[in-house]
Amino acid sequence: MKHFFYFLTLLVGVNSWAQLGSIASQYCKGSISSDIAVKQAKLNNGNKILITQSNSPASGDKTENSRGDYDFWVICLDQNDQIVWEKTIGGTNIDLPSDLLISSDQNIYIGGTTKSPTSFEQTNSLFGSWDAWLIKMTSSGNILWDKNYGGTALDGFSDLIELPSGNIMAFGSSASSNSGNKTSSSYGSIDVWCLKLNSNGTILNDWSIGGADIDTRPIVVQSGPNHLKLVCESLSNISGLKTENCFGSTDLWVLDLDTNCTIQQQKTIGGSDIDGISDILLNNNGDLLILSQSWSNISGLKSEDSYGLMDTWLLLLNNDLDIVLQKTIGGVGQDYGSRIHELANGNIVVAANSDSPQNTFKTEANIGLMDVWMYAVDANFNFIADQTLGTTLDDNVVDLFMDPNATNISILANSSGSAQNDNTCVGNGGYDIWGLTLNSTLEVKENQSTTSLKVYPNPTSNFITIENNNSEQLLSIDLLDYAGKHIKSFKPNNTSINLSDLNPGIYLLQISTPQGNYCEKIRLE
Repeated sequence: MKHFFYFLTLLVGVNSWAQLGSIASQYCKGSISSDIAVKQAKLNNGNKILITQSNSPASGDKTENSRGDYDFWVICLDQNDQIVWEKTIGGTNIDLPSDLLISSDQNIYIGGTTKSPTSFEQTNSLFGSWDAWLIKMTSSGNILWDKNYGGTALDGFSDLIELPSGNIMAFGSSASSNSGNKTSSSYGSIDVWCLKLNSNGTILNDWSIGGADIDTRPIVVQSGPNHLKLVCESLSNISGLKTENCFGSTDLWVLDLDTNCTIQQQKTIGGSDIDGISDILLNNNGDLLILSQSWSNISGLKSEDSYGLMDTWLLLLNNDLDIVLQKTIGGVGQDYGSRIHELANGNIVVAANSDSPQNTFKTEANIGLMDVWMYAVDANFNFIADQTLGTTLDDNVVDLFMDPNATNISILANSSGSAQNDNTCVGNGGYDIWGLTLNSTLEVKENQSTTSLKVYPNPTSNFITIENNNSEQLLSIDLLDYAGKHIKSFKPNNTSINLSDLNPGIYLLQISTPQGNYCEKIRLE
């Protein structure tokens, strides 16, 4: 991994923020070479699925030899972080995973990129130099199918979502013209590529989105039954489907799409330098929260100077894609985000990486070459807590999720350290998977509202009732999972909501009225 090093002696003011929590448990998984975690997701039975890229032979926790250069290594952990099953998936060349989706029927979809010819688990001929690769597995680790997608150049997936219909939408980047099984024409040297697939991986339709230059690394969240928010990185000026020029060398391009990838509205956001995408989610009010990494000072649409080489940049956008809030957070070195999560009380937890010393935001000195830096802000982006975790070597966080009560923060990271500082595990190889659980100190309070709407019973095992004493006009009723993913919509005049077809867990009921949005946390037992 490539990092920049700075030897600076600075006198800075340091604030005393709260800590996010204490380490409750941790685990390390790996083999004698390098195993790089990419993403984690949880099954309904409480088991966790991890996807990693690995070039290791059978050793340590890995029971199968690598197939080629880099492979997918898929691991299932139980609630005590013990391996239930693990599987190596790949061909004889390079295979890189990028995203993980657990479908509503508890199947596992893994998207990424392959350079491997037909060999081992890669059962398809390549269309180009690199193809997008999608694998479907059962929750017990059996491969149901694998399929390649692309044209005659380079294509890869970066994000997967499931539609209410059960169809899968895959999003990635494509340098190919319409060739292979790609039917949409390209706009520039690299475009965003959107595919709608059925549960067997058959292409129902595909679309290219871009300008005349490079548009890449899309991240997507479902914002309604037939609507998506997509954020990617763009180097294109006005051309193709892009209606605004860039502010710098790389900007954020924010798109409001329908599920046929038709652009409803769009916005280019950035400063005069490089601004890249890390993560997005819909907040409790249905607005778009963006975690960006930024090199820009005040310029373009950026309202604050950078603190160092690279900072985290938080943005909140309304339904018109206008910036409502923004905040630059970082130190004198490199500080870049990985994932964000919003609590029911509106507080936001950010998983970031940092090599900066103590500063205005960071309460602890850096430990190693790169550390895990967890921080939290409130709904107005006021800084409220932080924590630095790591070893004297290189540690990078890639993912996090929280339990429904926000009492535990599950962190997925990579570590080259071994049994030192915060890492108590004995390492296996160059880089190991490092998982941590923090006992969160971020209190979750139920949303308070002056609305006359009441929702009961809560908890429930089947139905909930919406009591509307003042006969407020209800514009929409939507059910989201706790991560903000849209589950289903209900008719606004429907006051009795049937939830009996859903799995037990925590959900968010979002009701839109002319006066604003009302959000209630629902516990389904």
